[in-house]
Amino acid sequence: MLELNKIYQGDCLKVMKQIPDKSVDLIVTSPPYNLGIDYGCYKDKIEINEYYNWCKCWLEELYRILKDNCRFALIHYLSCGKSENRFAPLMSLNCIAEKIGFKHHGLAIWYDITLTKLTAWGSWLSSSAPYINSPFEGIDILYKGNWKRDGETNELNKEEFMMACSGIWKIAPEKNRNHPAPFPKDLAKLIIKLLSKKNDLVLDLFIGSGTTAIACMQTNRNFIGIELEPKYVDIANKRIADFKQQLSLV
Repeated sequence: MLELNKIYQGDCLKVMKQIPDKSVDLIVTSPPYNLGIDYGCYKDKIEINEYYNWCKCWLEELYRILKDNCRFALIHYLSCGKSENRFAPLMSLNCIAEKIGFKHHGLAIWYDITLTKLTAWGSWLSSSAPYINSPFEGIDILYKGNWKRDGETNELNKEEFMMACSGIWKIAPEKNRNHPAPFPKDLAKLIIKLLSKKNDLVLDLFIGSGTTAIACMQTNRNFIGIELEPKYVDIANKRIADFKQQLSLV
C-alpha cells in the first residue's frame, strides 16, 4: 500500500498498481480533456478512440481499488470540441464505467464561469449550422455495490446539502491559476463531504496542483494523489506544506 497523504509523481496506471484491491473510500478526479491543453509532459490531443481506450484502462483500475458501497465523482465536460468534431466525454465515460461494473447515481452540473465568452455562433441567425455552446462541466456520480453506506454523517449545512442534491452547483471558480484547468477547492470539498466520511481515504489520480489534497486536509480525510507532470507535483507539495504551516500557527 502506498503511504497516505502524499502526492506521487508518475503515470497513474503504473502508480495505481501499488494500491490494493478495495482500499479506497472515494475517488474524486478530473482527467485530461483531450482538447490540446498544455499540461506539460502529457500530450492532450490524441485520436478520440485512443483517448477512450486509455480512459477505460484507468477506470478498470479504479473499479478494482474502490471499496464496495463507495463512490466515485468524475468531473469532465458535458460537450466540447469545435464545429463538427465535437464529442460528449462525460456521457461516453459513464457508458464505459457502467460496462466495467460501476453504477450510475446522478449527474450534477457546475457552471464554469472561467470559460471564454461565446464568440462562435456558427451560422448567424440561421438554422444552417448553429453552434450550440455548452459552458457546463458535469460531475458524474458513480458507485460500486450499493449506494447507501452504513453510518451517519452531517458535515454539510442545510444550504450546502440542498444545493448539492439539487444537481446545480453554484460555486465560484478557482482563483489559483497555477494549473491550466483547475477546479475550485470548494467543489472538491462539497463532493468529499457529500460522498464520504471523516478519516476516509480519497484518491485523485489526476491531482494537478493539489486541490483535492488541500480539500481532504480541510475535511479530515486521508488522500493519495497522482500526477504525471513534475512541475505540478512541486506546486502541490508546496501548497500542502503551506497549509500545514498555517495549521501550526493556529
